[in-house]
Amino acid sequence: MSRGVNAWVVLLALVSVSGPVALAGAEAKPGSAAACPDPATIVRKLQERYDGTRTFRANVRQEMRVKSLDVSDVSEGTVVFKKPGKMRWDFRTPRAQQIVSDGDLLWIYQPEDRQVLKAPFRAAFVSTTPVSFLLGVGRITDDFRAEADARGCTAERLYVALASKRGDDVGALAFGVDAATYDIVEAAVTDPLGNVTTLGFSAIARNVDVPDATFEFTVPSGVDVITPPGAAPGPSQ
Repeated sequence: MSRGVNAWVVLLALVSVSGPVALAGAEAKPGSAAACPDPATIVRKLQERYDGTRTFRANVRQEMRVKSLDVSDVSEGTVVFKKPGKMRWDFRTPRAQQIVSDGDLLWIYQPEDRQVLKAPFRAAFVSTTPVSFLLGVGRITDDFRAEADARGCTAERLYVALASKRGDDVGALAFGVDAATYDIVEAAVTDPLGNVTTLGFSAIARNVDVPDATFEFTVPSGVDVITPPGAAPGPSQ
């Protein structure tokens, strides 16, 4: 399974954030729907949590399950967000990969392939991505409508589904939210073909000091730079 495709799924479909697979803790158990807050309330409190978040750091575990092949690809690493528009993903296993944005340019670097993909950040990570609010470039309720999730809630976790207000056929989207803090602990997307990408976040730290240098990327010597077809040129680096 291509790690390049893996990265774009994380960034464009996230992530960033529905699906039947729970990765950030013990397997989710069905809860009583009556125990769940109203979906709109969950989303409002989630948005408020991240309106007050300047930086976000966490361990991340991503699973991509391809339905037609009945195979899964699991990646683990760390992620850092800093408003506005800065982020860094460092996947360590099973292959090293870096995804870095300084708010202007997006870089996806695959050391084993000696290639780095370069694209303008705003063109690649649009505000309609469900977790773009982590980057300060979007609000959940602007583009998505909160709905009840079939998994209900547990004492530790609240689930909420998201539906596009534009009627886009983006598949199924949902968040798993910590019931005490309203931090995102799970983010997933099920595409129209039934493929599921699920992100689990753990060891979350908010509003910690993150130097801007964290989001700088220098192309290593001997690495090919690839620009997606049709991508407008961004600032040089």
